[in-house]
Amino acid sequence: MRKFLIAMLVIPALVASGAPANAATPSIRSTKQYQELKAYVSQLNAKKNQQQTPAEISKYRSELSKKRAKASMKVRANYQAQLGQAKDRRANRKAKVVDLKQKRNRQVAQLKSAQQARLNAIAADRRAAIARINTSYSGKEQRLNKQLAKARKKLIKATNPVVRQNLREQIAAIQDQLATLDQEKRDDLRVANNKYDDQADSARENYSQKIEQTTESFNARIQNLQTRLRELYQQSKQNAQQRRANEFGIVKTKYDEGVAYIDAMPVED
Repeated sequence: MRKFLIAMLVIPALVASGAPANAATPSIRSTKQYQELKAYVSQLNAKKNQQQTPAEISKYRSELSKKRAKASMKVRANYQAQLGQAKDRRANRKAKVVDLKQKRNRQVAQLKSAQQARLNAIAADRRAAIARINTSYSGKEQRLNKQLAKARKKLIKATNPVVRQNLREQIAAIQDQLATLDQEKRDDLRVANNKYDDQADSARENYSQKIEQTTESFNARIQNLQTRLRELYQQSKQNAQQRRANEFGIVKTKYDEGVAYIDAMPVED
């Protein structure tokens, strides 16, 4: 209940604080300055058929000019306020562009991190596979090397020609087995390396495509938003300038009306 009451107090405050930023600038006709000009012109209208001294007419002209100047200043203030609102909207859209760029960079960084993690995993699998291959051939190589060393020792000690010939054939056969074993080991290592090379290439290509697609998608959205941002600001600026011109025209029309009333006043000799 206490949290609900706090929320009820905070929400109106937030709305009230945000209202001025979104409030539209008032029309010049509804402003105090224009209303004063309009009221004064009405007074001049009431006096247009009454004789006036030159000093009074001069005073009317001066007062009319002052009220026109105040109304014109309000037109300029309205223009600046409207232009300020357009700049605020542009700043909000620029913030969205910055946010999109940050999201793009985060997603690209995540994809690159995932790519590196996948490549690291493939490298670890490669090392494990190579270690298994080396281990599997190591025992066989050790046994054959022991047999080879033993046969060579016997050959050194043997004196019987037949025994020596048999030992030489035995040594040659073991050497052939070692050579075959070494070739098989190299073949297995090549197959394993090719397998993990293909996996690494596939991972790089896969993640490169994802990174490229993500980057292009975000860049297109950013470009569209930036283009729209410029278009909307220029349109808002043109609208504000057109409104300023219109309101200057409204003030001038009312001022000219007052001038006509003053010009129509009969002047005392």
